[in-house]
Amino acid sequence: MKAVIPRHLVLATIDDGVRAVSIRALGAYAESRGVQTTLLMIIKSLASFDHPIHFSSTEIAQVCDFLRREQVTHLGFYLMTASLKPYVLLVRALREKGFKGIIMAGGVHVSLCTEESLPEGADFAVQGPGEIPLGLILEGANPAHIPGLVWRDGERIVVNAQSPIQKTDLDALPYPILRFNHDWVLLNGKLRKHTWAIHRRYAGWHGRYYDLVTSRGCVYRCAYCCNVNGAPVRRASVDHVIGELKHLRQSVPDISGINIQDDSFYAGSEAWVKEFCDRLPVEVGLPFIIRIIPKYVTPARLEMFKAAGLEYVTMGLESSNRINRQVFNRPETTTSFIQAARTILDAGLLLSIDLIINNPYETENDLREIAETLNALPRPNWWMVSLSLTPFPGTPLYARCVKDKMLDRFATDAYDAMLVPSRPGGYQTPRFWLLLNTVVLPRVNAEVGARLIALGPDNASAMRYVETLSTTIRRTARMTSWLRDETPFLYGLLFRGLRSLMKRKHLPSGVKVVH
Repeated sequence: MKAVIPRHLVLATIDDGVRAVSIRALGAYAESRGVQTTLLMIIKSLASFDHPIHFSSTEIAQVCDFLRREQVTHLGFYLMTASLKPYVLLVRALREKGFKGIIMAGGVHVSLCTEESLPEGADFAVQGPGEIPLGLILEGANPAHIPGLVWRDGERIVVNAQSPIQKTDLDALPYPILRFNHDWVLLNGKLRKHTWAIHRRYAGWHGRYYDLVTSRGCVYRCAYCCNVNGAPVRRASVDHVIGELKHLRQSVPDISGINIQDDSFYAGSEAWVKEFCDRLPVEVGLPFIIRIIPKYVTPARLEMFKAAGLEYVTMGLESSNRINRQVFNRPETTTSFIQAARTILDAGLLLSIDLIINNPYETENDLREIAETLNALPRPNWWMVSLSLTPFPGTPLYARCVKDKMLDRFATDAYDAMLVPSRPGGYQTPRFWLLLNTVVLPRVNAEVGARLIALGPDNASAMRYVETLSTTIRRTARMTSWLRDETPFLYGLLFRGLRSLMKRKHLPSGVKVVH
């Protein structure tokens, strides 16, 4: 009889938070196969130009001691482009300190940039969905027979083809891990247990909204996107999704909402959507957030979702018609966006709008069109989330930027300043349009917005007003957010005071602030 070799798998992320959606799912899969599994979330501030992520000798020593103490046999990392360099540093340091276990990585970057995801000292990398390859690695299977595996045969790097068997039935997967006082975080230079308090601080939404994934893949193929699951979209059954949420309510009763992460959640079949909306309020009873693609928005579906507990919607405008079609390969128009946004707001829902900024392909005409699109929306109850355009290697956008010789014009770098404009001399959206589109327009009425758009950045008074109001809005937002989170009993009182102060503040003639 063959002896069973004890295995202890540690799955790790290097990120600025503890959401760790992918390793929670992979960890649950490994545990379902009888493998002891621990999660390790390494929390580091995002890199910026000339300020890369690094690890102190103390941090390295703590991780090494942990791996030795826990007799870890397999160490796997979820790899984004921005975590490649710190991953390479960790692999080298762990090997120098004598770690003998298997080191491997999976995730988006492996699929985008295969061979560089297997640095010296690492054993494997996995392209595509990782459950089946991970199971085979843990069983000690021949690397040549593992689909999607990147490995070394002597001095040669071998890239195995991906296989349809990697796209597992989502109903066959166990519910992702979310537990406290068992897994670990490396935070502020110290290795410590992952507690509810840490989760609340570093998970976003104060940790109270559970990150739910009901499907994999996306119906769109945006040129800048790193989604590697492809089409068709695979979705778990409503039974499986409701079962996951009921399990969550029992295991983590402090969770108070659901943050649905699917890129194409709203594109599900009518039967699936109806069953989900019928069962969720009865069997789970938690409010939820979704991401919406404009073309799929209908009043009937929104009302069905709202009756089931929908509170908040995220939807992308991204850019102008020209940029969306010609640069981003995004089949949406300003007309479809405005119609969808108005439908969402008319339903009484909150709307967060995604906008891509610091794009060297944009012109003033594009920025003006974006402003006019936003100004067409009814106030209030919508706001902007902006991220800097980052060409990720392996994407169609990156290939275009290389062809157009545009890479050096970006203020971002996928490896060192992902989504953050920090490269000296890189293009940044002109300040007038940046502040107007991301801060001011959601807070002024359409008449004022139209006047500012018409005046434009060359008008000194308009520029001063946009600067002044942006400063006031941001200061108020920071203060009210802190009060809401730390001293909620004072929040209402101070908000009313600030609103009164804003009304008395001298503003240029004809300008009215919407509260």
